[in-house]
Amino acid sequence: MTMENQPSISRRGLLKWAGAGSIALAAAGALSACSPAQSELASTQGDTGAETDSALQERYADLPVEESSAYAVIVGGGAGGLLAAYKLAKEGKTPLLLEKGPSCASSNLANLSGPAACNTSNQKASGITIATERALYDHYVEWARGSANTKLLKNLLSNSTEAFESLVDCGLHFYNYVEYTGDPQYGESLKWAPLHNFVEVGEERIAPIVSAIEAMGGSFIYNCEATEVVLEDGVVAGVKAIRDNNTVLSIATKAVFLATGGFGASEEMIHDRFLGVSLVNMGTPTNSGDGIRMAEAAGAVCENYYGLISNEICGANQKHGSAMYDADWNLNNENLCFAIYGGLMVDETGERFMNEQNMAFDPLVYSGQAGLNNGNYYVLVDGEYYDACVAEGVYKHLGEPDWNFGREMFYPVLSHAPEQFEAAVSEGWAVKGDTIAECAEAFGLTNLEETVKRYNEFCQSKEDADFGKDPMFLTEIKDGKGYYLFEYQSAYWATIGGIRTNDRLTALDADNKPIDGLFIGGLNMGSAFCRPYYDIPGTACGLSIASGVTGAKEIIQYLEA
Repeated sequence: MTMENQPSISRRGLLKWAGAGSIALAAAGALSACSPAQSELASTQGDTGAETDSALQERYADLPVEESSAYAVIVGGGAGGLLAAYKLAKEGKTPLLLEKGPSCASSNLANLSGPAACNTSNQKASGITIATERALYDHYVEWARGSANTKLLKNLLSNSTEAFESLVDCGLHFYNYVEYTGDPQYGESLKWAPLHNFVEVGEERIAPIVSAIEAMGGSFIYNCEATEVVLEDGVVAGVKAIRDNNTVLSIATKAVFLATGGFGASEEMIHDRFLGVSLVNMGTPTNSGDGIRMAEAAGAVCENYYGLISNEICGANQKHGSAMYDADWNLNNENLCFAIYGGLMVDETGERFMNEQNMAFDPLVYSGQAGLNNGNYYVLVDGEYYDACVAEGVYKHLGEPDWNFGREMFYPVLSHAPEQFEAAVSEGWAVKGDTIAECAEAFGLTNLEETVKRYNEFCQSKEDADFGKDPMFLTEIKDGKGYYLFEYQSAYWATIGGIRTNDRLTALDADNKPIDGLFIGGLNMGSAFCRPYYDIPGTACGLSIASGVTGAKEIIQYLEA
């Protein structure tokens, strides 16, 4: 399928949606899990974290109860949940899907860029041959370094083709980067070849899937918060939920599929599972860890690591907040961008802690790790560098080096940064000084002066003896025009990590035994992800839609064995 045969989509329109060029669009959500409106909503929600058992009982106490039954109950109307419902309905079953939001368009799936998948019709039409099941499997296994269930990964990838083609059957359209850009590198690189970008967005993307499920006999209940998996003798027997905050639903079922999108909107879970590190949530405000808490309450255990699908567009800071964009993806403070330019980056002692070029080459992965591993981090630039980024952009200033992300910057020229700088100062995450010592004092970076001295020696010799950064990013911190210092924290579109499962997506208890009838999908799949996030854009969406197909098959086998 060529772009001429797909619905009309202009580069101008793509830029308006993603705020950047072709690579940037991929990033804004394989990347991204939310729209600017969701980001603003998330900033006003506060904690939507766990309720105690007694608090839940209080909510139940005075509400009427409706009893019903279902073949299988799916909790969460995102990528995993919708594909599970679609597969079950296609097989002639009657799934019931409970969605916490007012529609499934409130899920991550409505706005992210697209799934990574293998052996698809779109890839064949584009001449992409590298994105095979075996190639993706080998890459993911190597990247995970033993932290993921490799048999589960194989099962998910085996079902990724069917999951993707199901979306096509619903009437959705996709494009690959090789056909959009005309650049063969995107069809020959395993990093980009698996990614399929949605053409439709928001409700236009979700409605056809929902309609297809309903036409085949599936049903939905919206504004419905699942609260409990009911067990009898250690086996799933039902689900409890609260609909419209005024009615308790008691649904008898022998199979439950929990795919609630991680725990990014729960301040309590973020604090506890990332050990108090300060982070900025930019994702969907309904992803408050409900599925993970319900599974744990039913006896399931979590894997012992958690990670982030990171904000790769710029830096972030809680002092600034998560409402960073307008409806056209214009950034409201361009001084956030220096975090991902590959310049001098230091920790809270004022010392370097990583090869900064990793942040510049692959911020989707490393911008999350910088904060998770080090808490607050800081970027120092001199006045000449700052002015160049404002006037011509960092990519041109560095001489247009071999840097794919640099060629497709989200905000290639920071023309609004000077007028927005004082806002950053007033919020407390930026400072300008005549000396490095003055800047360092503002944030207590004791060793910054010594770090700059050593770093400048590396820049002059064009050899980074500490971390091996490519000479293209070794730009000396110069005297003469003052200095700018910025404080950043990791921001994320969604969390990864959660419930431990076997290769069939059945939740496991503390003795590594399956909890019969309890299936886990989407970002709740602790055993399918690793820390840091995989470096193939679209992986979270791809594994999530595949989990829907995989989970549905396993539910049918379990119920009809």
